[in-house]
Amino acid sequence: MDPLEKINELRSKVDEIDRKIVELLNERTRLVREIIKIKKENRLSLYDPKREEEIFEKIRNANPGDLYNEALIDIYETILKWMKSLADEEY
Repeated sequence: MDPLEKINELRSKVDEIDRKIVELLNERTRLVREIIKIKKENRLSLYDPKREEEIFEKIRNANPGDLYNEALIDIYETILKWMKSLADEEY
């Protein structure tokens, strides 16, 4: 296989992974919206710093190592920032 064919094959796999990531992020968003709704209906605090630290710890523990933990935490900080912004949109 020539190098360009191999690159295209690998890029196709990356594209499929990206599609799955987007699908999972949208699923996560739906679940977070449900959580926000329940919290608002029950007048519970929307922000839970302990939960955020639990998420980061789980991410660190789940990381097999190809991506540095710091990079994953940066990615998740961005995800959580956008998830928190959903609270302003709901209701």
